[in-house]
Amino acid sequence: MIYLLVNMSNLTKNYHFVVATPLSKQEFEENSQFCLFLDKTNEIKNSTIIYNNKKGLSEIYNTFITEENRNKNIIFVHDDVLIEDLFYIEKINLAFEKYDIIGLAGSKKCKINTQTPPAWHLMSDRNDFVGEVGHSKDKICWTTVFGPTNSRALLIDGLFIGVKVDKLLDSNLKFDENFKFHHYDITFCLNANSNKLKLGVFPLRVVHYGLGDSMNTQEWNDSASTFNKLYNK
Repeated sequence: MIYLLVNMSNLTKNYHFVVATPLSKQEFEENSQFCLFLDKTNEIKNSTIIYNNKKGLSEIYNTFITEENRNKNIIFVHDDVLIEDLFYIEKINLAFEKYDIIGLAGSKKCKINTQTPPAWHLMSDRNDFVGEVGHSKDKICWTTVFGPTNSRALLIDGLFIGVKVDKLLDSNLKFDENFKFHHYDITFCLNANSNKLKLGVFPLRVVHYGLGDSMNTQEWNDSASTFNKLYNK
């Protein structure tokens, strides 16, 4: 795909970033990678930051899927994601022209069974991975190329999920509030697919400063048990 530099004033900026963070406002401004993106781009005017958040992400995200936001594209992003792409506006607009729900990485197929932990990269064959994401740890950065990008997907990682609100409203789709901080992305994507919405990943340069080690927590295991009870039938 070729991206052309265009007059920024001609771009449709009907997207809105949403970040729910456990950090206080001061902590967010001092420590959040997404805040670095806001500082560089002045995108705070197109963003909502929920500070000191203790509610589940599904509950928070669902408050933005409303008739008031029908004509918007909402992008739910983790607070440890830094967008480094100079052409992020153009790419986001192009992605929403092609897909109803957009992300950065995921898979085209998955297998749901009690023997497989419900994480998208474990539920899917390596050949079905799509997208790419930058990572950082101990001041070292690298890019993980999962597979083709600008590709259809069945599952999308929750670090970055963009939605066309009108499509969700028309299909009566929301995030499953049985899930707070884990598996909300997998269940949302499975339900979106059941509602025949088009999901896809696109090439956006970001660096994710979280490495997915939450799978080692009791909270993740409890959520996985709930997933198996509700979705493994």
